Amino acid sequence: MSSTFEPVLIVAGLTLCLFGWVLYWAGLRLVGALCGALATAAIAVLIIMAGGWDRWLWPACGGAAILGAIVGVFLIKRAHYLLFFLAGAVLGLAAAWAVESANIEWVKSLIPEPYGRPVYYVVFTLVGGLLVLLANRVIVVILTAFGGTLIFSLGVPSRYAIWLFLPLFLASLLVQTGVLSALGERGAGEEE
Repeated sequence: MSSTFEPVLIVAGLTLCLFGWVLYWAGLRLVGALCGALATAAIAVLIIMAGGWDRWLWPACGGAAILGAIVGVFLIKRAHYLLFFLAGAVLGLAAAWAVESANIEWVKSLIPEPYGRPVYYVVFTLVGGLLVLLANRVIVVILTAFGGTLIFSLGVPSRYAIWLFLPLFLASLLVQTGVLSALGERGAGEEE
């Protein structure tokens, strides 16, 4: 924490607090488009140079980059959902292990032998994955609100940061959920 005001950190923190969800989806799409465009343009360059068609280099790279950007946006959104599901599945598996390790008798009675234990772990894993997948918007809002609040707190003197942290965090949660409501059912560009 600083002893003076840092305007860059304050502005960055407030921006993330207010528009974290929108910035997340815009940034995710931008990364997907850039990665897709660069990958397909590089492949086009390799094919053009290997074939000796140098005069077609720029049109082929441009067309490949546009196509790659579209495919990149599609793929990175799918990767977003896959990673959220996998994170939830790992948490579900950890929860299953913790519940079983607690050595509670009624839990053991729910797990018949010999096939009950693998089914138990599969159910916990799938439920955990689906719950986190369904809550991905809430998770992103909470994380961006917390991150924005933390960045803001680093930009103000510590004597103010202590008192501003919780109110700013709660206000940014309310603002982001209000922004999501104002943007409609699906949120800021989330199609699925």
